[in-house]
Amino acid sequence: NAFQNETADADNGKNKALNNLMGALQGGKNDSDSDGGKDVESYNNYVDLGNLMTNDVEEALDRYFDGVNIAQDFSPIEGGNYISTTFSNYDYDLLDKVEAQAKAGTSYTEMDKAALTLIPTLKNLMEILDEAGNYGKQKGYLDDNYAKGEEIHSRFVPAVQTYDEERLPYLNGMKAILQEQQTKDLALLEEEGYTVRYQMLKLSMLKSEIMNLIYKQEEITDENVLSLDVSEIRPKYEEFAEVLSQFAENYKDKAELEKEGFESYSISQLSFFNDAVTEFKVQTQALLSRVEEQKPYSEAEKLSLRITDGSLEHLAESGAKITSRYNDVIG
Repeated sequence: NAFQNETADADNGKNKALNNLMGALQGGKNDSDSDGGKDVESYNNYVDLGNLMTNDVEEALDRYFDGVNIAQDFSPIEGGNYISTTFSNYDYDLLDKVEAQAKAGTSYTEMDKAALTLIPTLKNLMEILDEAGNYGKQKGYLDDNYAKGEEIHSRFVPAVQTYDEERLPYLNGMKAILQEQQTKDLALLEEEGYTVRYQMLKLSMLKSEIMNLIYKQEEITDENVLSLDVSEIRPKYEEFAEVLSQFAENYKDKAELEKEGFESYSISQLSFFNDAVTEFKVQTQALLSRVEEQKPYSEAEKLSLRITDGSLEHLAESGAKITSRYNDVIG
């Protein structure tokens, strides 16, 4: 993790890859599944925990490092913003709920084991981040010149290191479950003739496949992106582009949307999903062109990779928007 190798930018890519494992947390099972109500609830609770990890927890960590340098020793960032946000009671209730179901046992035995290991570690990390958040919200650092911030950091470092290790089995386990569930959902949507919902899920799955093909090449970062092997990525991109061209027309078909049961709010969000998948297509296309043409970043582009076309950072951000926009539509 970042504390073990503070100069390794590759860790950022690995973190994004881990998040991408959860990149298709688009809703859970429904009561029509044959596994029964209890299994459905267990599945949805595990999905909710994954969402908490890859959204709220990751955001809290980002906020922490907006004000504190990534290092073993405490060092506030000059001009930075010390974290001032905290987790909700709902977040802690979710941990308790998942821990209780894991102790009781579900049909997802590997997830039960991973959850029982992870949850005490995650709860400890969240409590430390809450302590930091309250300290920042009250601007306590102006009273004690960051003395308490330094003490919090001494506990934060080992907590985040342990979490970084223990989240892997959980996220990998969720990846397998989600992929299996998505495959079932995709087949069901196709069978029922739900064209728009099918294409939305297919695009989301292809996005995750493209990102995983990139991040499995762990040595690749924006610094050496021209060495990226795109041989498996290009056919996935071409499939993505084909589905997108169909979706761009179908999502405007009012009769089809009514048939598929889209509510008015969901319909209003479809254009934002279309924008997100279009941007991902454009950024994947730009990345492929950059690699195939061996076009290095300019000095100016290196300073703004987040908005540079064809950068891994820009692509990862556009991929995350697909998940967010999907959830806005599907709920």
